[in-house]
Amino acid sequence: MLETTLRRISKAAHLFSPYTLVRTLDRVDQLSRATRDLAKSIDALRVHTEQLLAIERMNWELRADLDALPEHLDVGRIRTHVQRAVADASIDLDPFPHIVVDRWLPRDVYDTIVRALPPSVFFADRDVSRQRLLVPFSVAPDYSQRVWRFVARDIVSSMLEAALTDTFRPLIRDYVRSFCPGMPPEVDLSLHASQGRIMLRRPGYVITPHRDPKWGFLTCLVYLVRPGDNEAYGTQLYRVKNDEEAPSGKPYYVEDARCELVKSVPFRANSMLIFLNSSGAHGASIPADAQPPDLERYLYQFRLGPTNRAIAELLARMPEDRRVLWAGAKAEKAEGYY
Repeated sequence: MLETTLRRISKAAHLFSPYTLVRTLDRVDQLSRATRDLAKSIDALRVHTEQLLAIERMNWELRADLDALPEHLDVGRIRTHVQRAVADASIDLDPFPHIVVDRWLPRDVYDTIVRALPPSVFFADRDVSRQRLLVPFSVAPDYSQRVWRFVARDIVSSMLEAALTDTFRPLIRDYVRSFCPGMPPEVDLSLHASQGRIMLRRPGYVITPHRDPKWGFLTCLVYLVRPGDNEAYGTQLYRVKNDEEAPSGKPYYVEDARCELVKSVPFRANSMLIFLNSSGAHGASIPADAQPPDLERYLYQFRLGPTNRAIAELLARMPEDRRVLWAGAKAEKAEGYY
């Protein structure tokens, strides 16, 4: 009996030995990681299933509207309207050059692009603070795909690029001369759009005052206001004390203490904010206790910047001490053009 008791004590002691404890804890950690990975996989499967169901539902509900789109999205009518709306907008220089284009689309076309927003489940596979979809979409209902492909290809690339280049041309040339005094007069500074994205913001969203990547000379924000949305939680524009050039081509975040709020641009239907990404800062936020709790704000963002060839020409003419401030992936991609 004593021998049996001693064996039991020995086994118990073995369980509490440092080596055994470490191995046991390691197995527990492995099981915990496996459980977390499984939960993530199940959640991703749930999201993808809901997306497929949403595609089936919207494809069925909007099948007649899809067939009517070619006649409804009349390029000539929309181009005339967009060009006039941009030309009529006044440039405000404080705190940095910007315009707000009201009624920038024919109202029926604006209502169509809002209606074509993919359901929120298509944003659900990213963290709640960074929910966005690149346009054109990789996965979305047919109606959403068709409408937003038209927005990116025909409205942004075919209409807004030229209209906004004309509007901001003198300001952009002055801005470029400020960091590239040797800019050749013949350099082509016509603007071209980056791939845009639709952003979904919810209560608790915050993006602190910042400037966007430098080679995106213009940032464009289209407010996608659904029926029932109010004008709260748009975009804040700041003047920056002791302002200075951003230290690289990456987004440049500015300390709150240096920022003075100049203007809050409302989240207004059929309006678009465009600003020169040269100085100051912009930001946005939605309080965590904003009502209703399921509040959503949709925006379409795209940037306009010079071609890779123009970037290469400017880099070659910049003083060395300025060139390092414009380094980054965009500059590296342009190196082969000069």
